[in-house]
Amino acid sequence: MSNLGPAMKYYLSQRNISIKQVVDETKLSKSSLYDFFNGKHELGATSFVCLIKHLNIDIDNVIDEYHDAADNSQRNINTEYNTIRHFGAEKLTDYLCDLGIHQTAVVLADFIVQAQYEGELPDKIDIIQDVSRELVFDKLDYYTADEMNLFINLISISQNFNYIYGVYLDCERLFSRRDFNAMYRNKSESIQQLLMIRFNMIALCMKHDAKDLAEKIIHLTQQLKDVVDDMYSVLLLRLTEVVALIITQEDAPAEVLYNNIFSAMSYFLPATGQYRFEMLFLDSFEAFKQSFDCE
Repeated sequence: MSNLGPAMKYYLSQRNISIKQVVDETKLSKSSLYDFFNGKHELGATSFVCLIKHLNIDIDNVIDEYHDAADNSQRNINTEYNTIRHFGAEKLTDYLCDLGIHQTAVVLADFIVQAQYEGELPDKIDIIQDVSRELVFDKLDYYTADEMNLFINLISISQNFNYIYGVYLDCERLFSRRDFNAMYRNKSESIQQLLMIRFNMIALCMKHDAKDLAEKIIHLTQQLKDVVDDMYSVLLLRLTEVVALIITQEDAPAEVLYNNIFSAMSYFLPATGQYRFEMLFLDSFEAFKQSFDCE
């Protein structure tokens, strides 16, 4: 149990919960909590129970996530995909249950990308969606960057609009936290992930004839203009403007802006960023428009 304190410290940091916040809310001894989280000593039974009840966490999940973070660098994604690619829902669930929630999110996100690359995604969508729901999103109150990365991939393939929208609202509640950026290595990374989630949600809303909701998310997204500080986010933000123009049936300016964004990508983004951004583009503006079913 000597790693329990550091494991809980890591778990809380991934959910943007500060130790000071825990101290203020539980009224437990500041020095005792800091020593516990730094692995110097264990908490007394009464204090430990108080802490667990207040945070409403499962200790097994805390330990799993801590170990997952240490073990993740040893993964071989191709080998892993070849191992699980033919699993049905039950067998995949059994396999992932041994990994813990955090690692499951990472594996499933990579699984979606690999299945898409191999052209096998259509046969896997229902399984991925059901397993993601059962093992990740239905079990967590806080999402880390890895869970939200899984969600970004899931939005683009899921047919269950109501469920995806519910998870999206959970993400927005996290985005609204004043210290949201602390979850990430830098501010640009957090803004990029926020934009990707909103852009994919806009697309999903359009496909499900929820234009009013799509317009609300576009309006919310446009409020980020003053905080974006990298070219990837700027171009992605402009791409939401293309969708707004499509919704209002202003195809001519929408096409001009779409083509300008695509051209700017090759000039301003590094090769890795271009590949990531190209996933949002199709062969032509008309194909892009049709992908939103905007008629």
